[in-house]
Amino acid sequence: MLRRAVPVVIALVAFSAATTGTGRAQTIREQQWHLDALGVPAAHAITRGEGVVVAVVDSGVDATRPDLAGALLPGAGFGSASGGDGTRDNDGHGTAMAALIGGRGVGGGALGVAPAARVLPVSVGADGERFTTTSVADGVTWAVDQGADVVNLSLTSVATLTPDLLRAVNHALDHDVVVVAGTGNDGVEHVGAPANIKGVIAVSGTVRGNAPWPHSNTGPETVLAAPAEDIVTAIPLSASASGYAEVDGTSAATALVSGAAALVRARYPDLDAGNVVNRLIATATDLEAPGRDGATGYGLVDPVAALTADVPRVDRNPLLPPPPPPTSPAAPVPAAQEPPAVSEPPDRLPLVAIAGGLGAVVLLVAATAFARARRNGIRRSPVPVVTEIPPPDDDFWHVDRR
Repeated sequence: MLRRAVPVVIALVAFSAATTGTGRAQTIREQQWHLDALGVPAAHAITRGEGVVVAVVDSGVDATRPDLAGALLPGAGFGSASGGDGTRDNDGHGTAMAALIGGRGVGGGALGVAPAARVLPVSVGADGERFTTTSVADGVTWAVDQGADVVNLSLTSVATLTPDLLRAVNHALDHDVVVVAGTGNDGVEHVGAPANIKGVIAVSGTVRGNAPWPHSNTGPETVLAAPAEDIVTAIPLSASASGYAEVDGTSAATALVSGAAALVRARYPDLDAGNVVNRLIATATDLEAPGRDGATGYGLVDPVAALTADVPRVDRNPLLPPPPPPTSPAAPVPAAQEPPAVSEPPDRLPLVAIAGGLGAVVLLVAATAFARARRNGIRRSPVPVVTEIPPPDDDFWHVDRR
């Protein structure tokens, strides 16, 4: 059984106290500073994400939120999900992410980056504390098979790799789906699965002024960054009497990048997923060291530039390793020297339940605890990174993709 790495603390927005210079109370939309910081209003003059389906693989999405009226497709539930159609959310996290992606902005409420996109709610756990790699992998696979164009994974684990997540992500990539995942919120140099899987857009966080959010996990796998502090969004009434909250974390940053990916897919419906990823990378605003860095990757996502810049097409997802070179036929092996039969390939090794921080077996380097923190008021101590087992080489990532 997996558990979230950080306790959930959602701070309610004091809406009556938030005022403009004239003393008028701000609407929810006016408190969403991240939209203006990313130039989303200008992007909406070009497209609002029409015709794109974004799967939110999370705790479910509350179908009663007016901010998401007309946005939700029939979903599904896996693992410990409440209900079977993905539209119940006891935790609030999935609803918050869905609103950041596809919120309709009704009556000045929460507006998403892609407010005309459809949200496919996929619940993989009732409360966020007991997500398993199996339920997440099942949810991703189901979403892909239902026609998702983008899969949002505002969750992470401390595992370097798990076979079921690898298979699910590869299934998505093989079916022309953009996959976006968070780096984590422990402030350590470690990016776990699924964000570290080749081909996935791994998202870290920023604050106002575009400095890195200090609690983002970092590492060479980081691809893009987006706002991750004081992000106002919608949540179920069961979690807040106002129906809104202010959240922190790479979960929110991930949802914003998923929204940007939806805009690109809507603007360029003929582009495959690899070129959508490339367009987001090529047009990002570099923030730290020139080029890609471990804190913010290629930089802050720029929806307007991604929609308007002249970006040459590529023939493959730039985040994937190059294809293995062709090999000459192997010489026949004498019968006496034939290797023993292997019952399962390396990516089908069984998951091992790890308890008490014990070591891992083969590809599992730590317990796969899904981290979905929203606030830094309560944070767990940094997760130790196990380094005794080296990460797999590039050839490994071609498993299931030959």
